[in-house]
Amino acid sequence: MGKFFKLKNGQWLKILFSYCSNENVWYMTIVVSDSKRQCNDCIRKTENSPKVFFGQYTGRKAGLEPFIIALRELKTLEQTVSNCEIRVSGASSRLKNIYKWLIWYGYKIKNIKNFDRDMEFFYKVV
Repeated sequence: MGKFFKLKNGQWLKILFSYCSNENVWYMTIVVSDSKRQCNDCIRKTENSPKVFFGQYTGRKAGLEPFIIALRELKTLEQTVSNCEIRVSGASSRLKNIYKWLIWYGYKIKNIKNFDRDMEFFYKVV
């Protein structure tokens, strides 16, 4: 399930929740882009697609507004689920720096290698 939020600077924030039952893990993916279509392309397209903005900046800075919205949605998810792990990932290095504030809320950082690329995500067991 995914939700779109219009940011004050005109960009779009997409928060996507997905559940992997064999691992008992909820994934929260966060994308900020100039349009809804760019957000969807970033989440759905393959690694080699020219439309993918994974790891790239999409223009203007969004500030802390995406973090505040994502944190509100994350707290709602934490209250809804139990006995599972929640993993949070952002699409660009700028978002990763902002979401390091999740450490204050009990999240830990884990680095993995995926598609010959180092990925960093935040996780918490609830």
